[in-house]
This record gives sequence, C-alpha cells and structure tokens, in this order.
Amino acid sequence: MNNESIIKHLVISGGGIAGLTAYSILREANKSGIWNIENLVSIYGTSAGAIIGVFIALKYDWTEIDNYIIKRPWQRVFKFDIGSVLRSFDSKGIFGKKIIEEMLYPLLKGKDLEPTITMKELYEYSKIDIHIFSTEIHQYETIDISHKTHPEWQVVDAIYASACLPIIFMPYLKDGQCYTDGGITNNYPIYACLENGANPDEVLGITISKHEENKHFINDESSLFDYLTVILNKMYKQAYLASNKNKEYTIKYEIELENIIVSVYDFANISSSQEQRSLLLDTGVEIWNNFMDKCK
Repeated sequence: MNNESIIKHLVISGGGIAGLTAYSILREANKSGIWNIENLVSIYGTSAGAIIGVFIALKYDWTEIDNYIIKRPWQRVFKFDIGSVLRSFDSKGIFGKKIIEEMLYPLLKGKDLEPTITMKELYEYSKIDIHIFSTEIHQYETIDISHKTHPEWQVVDAIYASACLPIIFMPYLKDGQCYTDGGITNNYPIYACLENGANPDEVLGITISKHEENKHFINDESSLFDYLTVILNKMYKQAYLASNKNKEYTIKYEIELENIIVSVYDFANISSSQEQRSLLLDTGVEIWNNFMDKCK
C-alpha cells in the first residue's frame, strides 16, 4: 500500500461499543500516513460514528484522546440503577442528553470552544465538512445534519439526535419533530458521501458486518432489555437491506467490524472497566494491521 495521505473522506457507521474499535482503527490509519487531518475534507458518521467524527474534528493528539477514553471514570457518566429504569417509562429512555454533554464538554473546553458550539462554528474551527445522521420518527426519514443543512444546531444536540438508541436513550424532541438513532435508517452513510461527489478511492469506510457473528436467542433467562435489543437489531438490519437494495459501490479502503448486539448492560460494563475499553482499542489495532497486510 502506498502510504501517501490519500484519504480525504471518512465514513463511520454506528455500532455502540464497537465505536471504540472503529476509533482505534482510524487512529492507526492516521499513524500509517493514509490520512492526515489537514487534508481531510469530510466526515460522515452515525451514532457512535458521529461521536468519533467530532472527536477527530477537534484535532486532539491521539494520546490525549486515548487517555480520555480509557482513564475517565465513565461509570460516573453512565449511571445505571433501578431508579433510572423506572423513570424511563415516562421519559421514554434510561439516559438523556446529559450523557453527551458530559462526554463532549471537557473536550470542547480543552480547545477553548463553547459548549453551545454550533455545526457552523465547528466547521469554521475544523474546516471539515461533518455530516451527522439521525432518524426523524414522524416522517420516518433520514436527516443529514451538517453546517449546510442545520448550521445553527448545537453539535451536542446533533450528536444526541444521532446516537439516542431507543430504550437506552430518550428521543430528541425539537420543533415538533422526534429524532432517534440514525442507525435505524442509515447506519453507514457511505452513499451520502459518494452522492456528494467523493472519489471512492479517497474514502476510508468503517462499517458493521451485515451478518450476526454471535446469534442471540430469547429464552427464559432473557430480560425485557434483551428481548427489545434483539428486536431492534433485527429492525436495523432489515432497514439497512431495504434502503440499500439495488445500490452498489466499490471502495478500496473499507473495513468491516463484527456485528455485536449491544444492550444496556454492555454500556454499564464498558463504562466501569478500563480493561475492557483498552481491549476494544487493541482489537482495532489488530484489525488495522490485518487490513494492511491484505493490501500489500
């Protein structure tokens, strides 16, 4: 593989905790020289992919982000108890936007950026065209949030609208619209990137496998959350297949991650374990190295 900085566009799918693996893949790809932040034109991300995209756009040193991901006591952010579960019946989700605020505010502050920074202001800071994808429930359509389409939207709101996985997170309500996880209608926005004129040879995409590596079955030991999680995963898969029917694309630099069904318990476990977060990052390093070997 030619290690020139040839990638100008990143496309990052949603995937819950797999987002940590996607992050480390992008980090290793950057270190290999295949892409450079100064040459990056656009980032397309859904849910966890949108969060990673904004992390990248803030232009931190990789070591700083690594330490933030691994060493921060995330269990203080993702507080999960019986009270939050009971309240979810009225609030339509266990966690709210405060999760994203607590996730992003320290990083924004570290760059002297306001917590209320808008999509337009983030573009002016980064010079990267960032597209964040959400699903509007009333019209059941994909919403592409960028500095062009929603310039005055706060970045925190855009990310939350993209990442608010049903049941785990409350939906985002704004101007009579109801926004939920972008993965429902467009978990991997590769077509949006290509339709906006990106050269396929200049795109690095990270997607989730369309095949379930680990089958999850509902049995007597399964909880309500297990049941709903499996249903949602099936819906996401069918929505992807339906929306991409008869569409074809070929990009040289695309990496497929294992399809892991994510439950509320996974969020709780990952948030409380530095070791598990480190393992997910290490997995990304291994995946990138294997990808590089195949490209030689």
